Amino acid sequence: MRILNITLQRWAEILLNLIFWVVSIVMIVLTTETGIVENIIEDVNGNVVEETIEMSLFSLPNLIGMFGIIPFFYITTFYLVPKYYASKKYSFFIGMLFLGLACLTGLELVIVYFQKAPFTPLVLRFFLFYNLFFMTIAIIYGIMRHQLKMEKRQQLLEKEKISAELRLMQSQINPHFMFNALNNLLAISERSKNPETSSGITKLSDLLRFMIYDTQSERVSLSKEIEFIENFIALQKLRYSEADPFEINFIVHTHNQNPTIAPTLLIPFVENAFKHGLNIQEKSFIHITLALKNQQLHFEVKNSKHQLQKTEFDKKYSGIGLENVKKRLKLLYPNQHLLDIKEDEHTFFVQLNINLTK
Repeated sequence: MRILNITLQRWAEILLNLIFWVVSIVMIVLTTETGIVENIIEDVNGNVVEETIEMSLFSLPNLIGMFGIIPFFYITTFYLVPKYYASKKYSFFIGMLFLGLACLTGLELVIVYFQKAPFTPLVLRFFLFYNLFFMTIAIIYGIMRHQLKMEKRQQLLEKEKISAELRLMQSQINPHFMFNALNNLLAISERSKNPETSSGITKLSDLLRFMIYDTQSERVSLSKEIEFIENFIALQKLRYSEADPFEINFIVHTHNQNPTIAPTLLIPFVENAFKHGLNIQEKSFIHITLALKNQQLHFEVKNSKHQLQKTEFDKKYSGIGLENVKKRLKLLYPNQHLLDIKEDEHTFFVQLNINLTK
């Protein structure tokens, strides 16, 4: 249904554009006469006291020239407005508009010249008037279109947030009971003097607390996200012994900065590395680096790649975590992130840069 609505909206927009151009052409034709007619009235001293000009699209040179407005119109609407006006580069935006206007008007005058059509300063004013008129319409159309796009993106973000909250609520079936159960297991493991089990239960409790409570906020401090990753890594390491051929490290350089970030945004990359990067029968590695400088986050995950046997569950849901995080990045950090994923036969590499200024 949503795809159908988008298709209908696009066809409606195309239809409205066609109607606009048809009406514009008709209005120009109806308000002018065929050809270029110049009327000059002079007084007894030879001074011009009245000067008029009428023009029609039925004049071939002007027909060709006026059609140059159409590409200029859509370049302004679909490129200049979203790229420069929306990003508040007003000086460059105005400069590009006047450059385009000058080129368009020059093209129209050249066409008129080579067609040996009559040329007067009034012809220049005629072209400038219609070019400025259509340029103004293009700017208004581009701004409205960009604003509607931003509103739709915000609505989609709100829907995603509501959906995530609903899923979270479904998973929060009596969390206090779950934490009490973990505390009981922790007490049993401590009485049994099993420090690894106790540490694992503590890390699991911290992970669950973060997932249940902290993810309800739109943003969390980067230090909490880092702590979450550290707890996840520590919990994963409990599955293996020190004799296993693994090299796992997590290097952090934040330069004492602590901006906010969308919760659990980085963990899917780490989880993916542990899922596919470790094989107890081969040398394996997971290298994770997080660096922050001037509110610019640089996150890298590099891991070995093994041909592990996949279960039916793995085949069905493989790659979903990474696809979800890509969608979240587009919604939460539009034009503020760069994600690069590379892989070869033996290595999987993820590089993510995010501007955390806002």
